[in-house]
Amino acid sequence: MTQIEVRLLGRPVVLVDGVAAPPPKGAKPWGLLAYLSSTRQTHPRSELAELLFGEAADPLGALRWNLAELRRLLCRPEGLKGDAIGLDSSDLVIDSQRLEDGDLAVFEPRAAGLLLADLTFPDSPQFEMWLTGERARLRRRGTSLLREGALRALAAGEDELAVRRARDLVVIDPLDEGHQALLIRAHAICGDPAAASAQYEHCCDILRRELSIEPGQAVVAAARLADELARAPRTIDLPAIDARMTVAWQSFLAGSVDHGIDLGRGVVALADRDDDPGLQILARLFFAGMLSIAVRGWDEAATITTEALRLAEEAGYAFEEATARGVLSGIELMRADYTAAAAHATVGTARCPDAGARALNLSFLAAVEADVGQGAEAVRHAVEAVALADESADPIRIAYATAYAGHALLLEGDLDGARGYAERSVAVLAPMLVLLPWPLAMLAEIEARAGNLDVAAAHAARAEAIATTTDVAYQRGLALRAAALVDAARGDHEAAVDKLTLALGQARRTTGEGYEFHWPIAWILESLAEVSAHTDPAAAQRWTETLLDHATTVEMHTFLERAERLHDTTAV
Repeated sequence: MTQIEVRLLGRPVVLVDGVAAPPPKGAKPWGLLAYLSSTRQTHPRSELAELLFGEAADPLGALRWNLAELRRLLCRPEGLKGDAIGLDSSDLVIDSQRLEDGDLAVFEPRAAGLLLADLTFPDSPQFEMWLTGERARLRRRGTSLLREGALRALAAGEDELAVRRARDLVVIDPLDEGHQALLIRAHAICGDPAAASAQYEHCCDILRRELSIEPGQAVVAAARLADELARAPRTIDLPAIDARMTVAWQSFLAGSVDHGIDLGRGVVALADRDDDPGLQILARLFFAGMLSIAVRGWDEAATITTEALRLAEEAGYAFEEATARGVLSGIELMRADYTAAAAHATVGTARCPDAGARALNLSFLAAVEADVGQGAEAVRHAVEAVALADESADPIRIAYATAYAGHALLLEGDLDGARGYAERSVAVLAPMLVLLPWPLAMLAEIEARAGNLDVAAAHAARAEAIATTTDVAYQRGLALRAAALVDAARGDHEAAVDKLTLALGQARRTTGEGYEFHWPIAWILESLAEVSAHTDPAAAQRWTETLLDHATTVEMHTFLERAERLHDTTAV
């Protein structure tokens, strides 16, 4: 049987039994092949003709010629015929489909590995737009697989592979501080402090030269890791581990975020002196939970959680595995890697019947669905998560589940339903300042939209005061946005725009930790577009375009739809 391998990543080629087939004339057959293989569905001939051959004197004739070229190229004399054209890829090996399906082996991090690399379609602008988006989508998929591969390799002690994959991430985006921190961390964990130091200096040079900034805390923490590993105590002191864990958690919840995190990092180092995998897993999940809640250091949070996941899988600890997947889901949600976040949450939900573990995973699954345009599913899963969290009686689980239920209902426009869950979250979090500003800001927005402006202003002011103290940047951004909505409702649109501009800066501060926490940024951009329309329609249009670009880049379909509606109303 003839074996056909289609390579569309990089310079396209078709291999027939391992031998390159004569290429077609021009770029259009390759464009047609890429479109059919990526969409994995049938298309009317008229649609394909308009997409790729609209400039031709006879678009349908041009399509017929290009389909004939593809039949020859793929050795399918009877294929690609009929009124609706689709590609049956069941007997083809197509590298772009393999990448989509999770095969990292076909991914090339350099520009030479882009879909249809170096091919352009200047006379087919609609197809060129599709190709640009598809290139970015496949690039994100490969980047996600690389990140997970690097984390898994670090957790498994596969030093050379971990460093190689982390280095590939830096090649893709050297300005991503999460990638830089992960490579520095990989060198340190793999016992090469000189390489870690050299990469840190290289990172500093790039950020100063390209962005005129100093590296964020995540990069600095990674650079310190080699020294911390060398200084870690060699003796096991179980009472000290328990005491430090208790003090770290209480300090963290009370708002001493960085102090609690420093203590938590020490707990992991102490636990690693023991041979008890249960203790090592507990210490890692405890520490990773703090990093995730405070949105600190994507590289460290993801690394430590992946280590916990590997240890739990090896030991057969279902609850710990499910919990680790829930934490990883939340971490990937922040970077808008929705495929990875949903995959972890789905597996975690099914892995263990424990109510608390399932509540954690379903909360983040609901958050993913709320971002990607699956509002009804988001509400259903969030409400289910609340019931499970109540069953677990774990206040953190209850706080997250009720907050994301409120979030999902607010996006759906159900103010009364959202208020009930936001109020519950605020009540549960009253003694836990580190998370309180988020549901407080949500409650402020709900009251502002309901016309209860004095109540809304009080909630927003309290949220900002706490977030400023704990220095959780995205929470301060959300609090400032809520205060701006109050100003706008009172008619002071200029003050609202000023607050929203500050809010956007706060929301984007997480970039220095290796994140760009996307849904707070999208909320703020949307509000900037809406509020600016009252004073500066041109600015409103620019903010709308920024939101469109942001939502399109990460496939945040909920905000893409909202941005498109705004685009119609703010056009000048």
